[in-house]
Amino acid sequence: ASAYVTSAFRIAWYKVHMPVYYYASWLSCKATDVDVITMINGYDAIRNKMIEIENKGKDATNKELGTLESLHVCLEATARNIKFLNVNLYKSEATTYVVNSDNDIIPPFNAIDGLGDVVAKKIVEERNKREFLSVEELQTRCKISDTLIEIMRNMHILDGMDESNQLSLF
Repeated sequence: ASAYVTSAFRIAWYKVHMPVYYYASWLSCKATDVDVITMINGYDAIRNKMIEIENKGKDATNKELGTLESLHVCLEATARNIKFLNVNLYKSEATTYVVNSDNDIIPPFNAIDGLGDVVAKKIVEERNKREFLSVEELQTRCKISDTLIEIMRNMHILDGMDESNQLSLF
């Protein structure tokens, strides 16, 4: 029993004194389902999504209930002025949330709905070899589906990248 109490005190200390690390750690270890787009949009979006899921009552799916649990933690974090930044092609990790500064957390690639751990790890592995020159090269090197590329475009992760490696002379 004393080990559990000691562990609880450690967790509480981090939650009070180093909250950004607490939330990044909780999301990396405990979160099963997250809605990264809602997280990025801040407090009001998180609150509205929670109300939407709660209004479904018993009709809510298991995935939505898992998302609701994650959103509770994210709502608390945003109320404490911690921001969730967008997934970043060169800063995000495969499966762990990254603390960017005292108040910023960058979600991992696997937080994108439909993007699994294998593809997430492949993106990190390939970006460490060399920079991606185009969306086409990213898709080929990391074996990302067209659907996921479209989701990444909609999330503005691929902004500023050329579509292909082809050079235009005109």
